[in-house]
Amino acid sequence: MQWELERTGDIGVMRLSGFLGESVAHRLAGAVDWSGARCTGAIVIDLAALRGWSGEGEAAIVNAAGRLGADHGLLAVCGLSGRDAPLLATAHGLGVLRLYPDTDTALAALAPH
Repeated sequence: MQWELERTGDIGVMRLSGFLGESVAHRLAGAVDWSGARCTGAIVIDLAALRGWSGEGEAAIVNAAGRLGADHGLLAVCGLSGRDAPLLATAHGLGVLRLYPDTDTALAALAPH
């Protein structure tokens, strides 16, 4: 798994590529910590370029929402492109994170008005 961070105002957009499996899930935690230290607003994780993930990889994304903490801002996920993501859907339903179809939609929804 590779990642890069782009800042759009206070919002950080973390773009993931490769495969998010058990062996690299810890790298996602470090990336979220690093991104959270550099962005004061929400963090958007863009999965559009990700080839796939394991159950542990999907759980790492859900756990990332807790890593940010309530005082930092929320975690949003976009770019699922119709892929099955039951943990992300459940976390969205519980208000742990938000799901958006793409980065532009996420940024529009999360930008301060």
